[in-house]
Amino acid sequence: MVSSLTYNVASDWGAGFVANMALQAGDSALNGWLVEFDAAFTITNLWGGEIVSHVGTHYVVRNLSWNATVPANGQASFGFQATSGSAGSQASNLTLNGTTSEPAVPPAISVADVSVTEGDSGTRLLTFTVALSKPAASAVSLHYATADGTATAGSDYAAASGTLTFAAGETSRTISIAIPGDTAVEANESFLLNLSDASGATIARASATGTILNDDTAPLPTLSVADASVTEGNSGTKALSFTVSLSAAGSTPVTVHYATADGTATSGSDYTAASGTLTFAAGETSKTVSIAILGDTAVEANEAFTLTLSQPGGATIAHGTATGTILNDDTAALPGLSVSDTSVTEGNPGTSGTGSGTAATGWFSTRGNQIVDAEGDIVKIAGVNWFGLESSNEAPHGLWARGYKEMMDQMVDLGFNTIRLPFSTDLLHGGTPSGIDFSKNPDLQGLTGLQIMDRIVDYAGQIGLRIILDHHRSDAGAGTSGNGLWYDATHPESQWISDWQMLAARYADDPTVIGADLHNEPYNGTWGTGSATDWAAAAERAGNAIGSVNPNWLIFVEGIGTYDGQNYWWGGNLMGVRDRPVTLDVANKLVYSAHDYPNSIYAQPWFQSANFGDTLTQKFDQMWGYIYKEGIAPVYLGEFGTKMTDAKDLVWLDKITAYLSGDLDASGTHDIAAGQQGISWTWWSWNPNSGDTGGILQDDWTSVNTAKVAELQPIQFSLDGSTATPGTTGDAHVALFTVTLSAASASEVTVDFSTTPGTATAEDFTSLSGKLTFAPGETSKTVAIAIKADSTAEADETFSLILSSPSGATILDGTGTATILNDDGTPSTGGSTGGSTGTGSTGTGLDASFAVTNAWNSGFQGAVTVHNEGTTTVSGWEFELRISSEITQIWNAEIVSRTSTGYIIHNAAWNGGIAGDGEVSFGFLANGQVNPAQVDFVF
Repeated sequence: MVSSLTYNVASDWGAGFVANMALQAGDSALNGWLVEFDAAFTITNLWGGEIVSHVGTHYVVRNLSWNATVPANGQASFGFQATSGSAGSQASNLTLNGTTSEPAVPPAISVADVSVTEGDSGTRLLTFTVALSKPAASAVSLHYATADGTATAGSDYAAASGTLTFAAGETSRTISIAIPGDTAVEANESFLLNLSDASGATIARASATGTILNDDTAPLPTLSVADASVTEGNSGTKALSFTVSLSAAGSTPVTVHYATADGTATSGSDYTAASGTLTFAAGETSKTVSIAILGDTAVEANEAFTLTLSQPGGATIAHGTATGTILNDDTAALPGLSVSDTSVTEGNPGTSGTGSGTAATGWFSTRGNQIVDAEGDIVKIAGVNWFGLESSNEAPHGLWARGYKEMMDQMVDLGFNTIRLPFSTDLLHGGTPSGIDFSKNPDLQGLTGLQIMDRIVDYAGQIGLRIILDHHRSDAGAGTSGNGLWYDATHPESQWISDWQMLAARYADDPTVIGADLHNEPYNGTWGTGSATDWAAAAERAGNAIGSVNPNWLIFVEGIGTYDGQNYWWGGNLMGVRDRPVTLDVANKLVYSAHDYPNSIYAQPWFQSANFGDTLTQKFDQMWGYIYKEGIAPVYLGEFGTKMTDAKDLVWLDKITAYLSGDLDASGTHDIAAGQQGISWTWWSWNPNSGDTGGILQDDWTSVNTAKVAELQPIQFSLDGSTATPGTTGDAHVALFTVTLSAASASEVTVDFSTTPGTATAEDFTSLSGKLTFAPGETSKTVAIAIKADSTAEADETFSLILSSPSGATILDGTGTATILNDDGTPSTGGSTGGSTGTGSTGTGLDASFAVTNAWNSGFQGAVTVHNEGTTTVSGWEFELRISSEITQIWNAEIVSRTSTGYIIHNAAWNGGIAGDGEVSFGFLANGQVNPAQVDFVF
């Protein structure tokens, strides 16, 4: 065996390495040794030998003293650390003691690129294969680590590092990297696996790329077409251009088919039909389709057709239909506005009632169905609602326009004796009042809402007004509580009761405040059910709690909305009292309170029959009037009101004011005993800003709606100690002007109107101005003007309604004349009033006159006055009333028979006698419309 030399790289990190050379002695011992080799690397440290020479790339290394002798077949070695040269760690031309020795070439390590499909979820493995170029006689090891490329560790792959070891004889190992799946549409991503620090081998390829293959497909872009419009033009063509859009640019061409289709527009006459295919080149996102629109001069509505997309290629359709609107630019002649003439019977005023006794001091109580003062004298509440304290302003409304004292003085001047003063729970627990001009109300500066209430009460006491406090709602706001109950989640019943006790104690020494209206319109309450919503029981709890603090107050208990399946106005249904009356610990303090409203507030079913006026008192009886009529307790009508512009409202107003006066069947005579008073009341409202009813005041918060006051005067009551006199109710008549459009308009039409005096003055009618608005399609509107009744014998009088400032129309006839037909003294006869004179069956001269007193779309109310022109009394009268309308109801006369031209009318049992130069009258309701000039009489 000959001596040999083996070269081995123990560790290679690229820039440098560690290696050793092993000497194997042959059959003879080595007494000293000398090793030579060629290498481009530079040895920086050597052990187990010494460098004898290093010239260029040639090294000569010899033994040290301690390892010079190598026994036969023995071994020796030396090692070194070097920086890599141009050939890395390679060494060649190895000789031992001058004898060439082929070096043992170590195995080379390499790693291959690899890829894996990402997946949508979970993890997949990307596996790198690391290979040795040949088996090694001993173990080979190396370090590995991943590094980001376009892929990011943590989100795209799981980073890894460690040591990989090849056992002797192994030539292949794997390294697996976890790849998390996702559904993101993205490019392929990659990262690196780097090898280093090999031991027992060299590194031939130190880095490999791992590619994560994206398998998520981007959705196809979507196609949409937008609506478009163009003005038509009078001739030629215009282009209406639809824009077709791609939601995202495509990488390949996108195509879509399009076609027009008729709507209200017709192809050939309004537009030119079109169809075809649009192509979006790669990168394009918008194309247009232009359709030719044919101009004309026809006055017509706007017209439309559609453009529909279909058969997409390389995209899907998101919005495939668009409307093309051809805007008409041809203007029709404006419609014309006209206002009709009208006539109305003047009517007779009522007479005012007055108070009695010494009611200016002391507390009120009840006796039967009457309210009495501290001396036991009968009194009546006749007042007005002044709202605002319950609102978000937390102050009575109108204080931005006037001083509160000035307004309260005006209430007294107008004959009101009481203020119903609404408030909210929130008012009593903080908040800052607003809507007050403190220059007009300096003494209210800095006060809370409750302190403002104190000032109202204090001044009311000074001028003789009484106050009813009304818990109108829980939170501050408009109207009654939204849940229709006296409590809610943030305002428990216990707070409601304790608040009432606080107020009762606060005013316990001031009889100006006469009582508590416990809660306004508890319409979702029940009556006598024993549940949490049992209003009767709750009223007892609150009323008794108040009585324990202040036994002098009246307790006003309102009705609910529905009882036993019967619906009525909120707060107006007191039917349950008969089955379950309210009982208080303090006797003679309970007053039931109802609310009642007319047709204009809500068209209740009981207003819809032709003779609804004849049944209204029965409705009052059913819901609340029976309590008064049967002497169960006093009744107080806490709210009622109207704008007096609805004909049905006026019938209701006549009936309810008669009822309140004590004329319980509205027949014209009082049905209550002498010395008794009718039903107490407070009108809704003082405020003009009530959207439902308007107010006693006009919008300027100063001027008075005299027509309303005139209706209320007969039922007012003075608390100043004057002699009691029951009032009588008057007539509530209106002149109805009809304003018409000559043709319906496609757009809104407005016109201003205002009244102007003629021979009639402000003493004869209530001036009015405003704006009428015709919605598209409407052709008729009415304007109702309140007539002030009087008992003066005078000629017929006239005033006018003037139209002005039209928008969307022109004025054809802008002046309508209203004739107020005098019904006091001898009326005129003949065609102008629809009457004619004939000879009565008694042989005494009788004549008659006719007038329309109210009118609505489907009917009218007529009045006939029969006059005895002679000097002796007529006993019984009968004549033919020639009229084409169908009479549905008649009063103060009887229909004997129907004739081909009208009706035979006979006197009622009580009005057959007509004194010389005297007269009687009767009225009726009829269907349809009537021209008074075509009504005639044959005696």
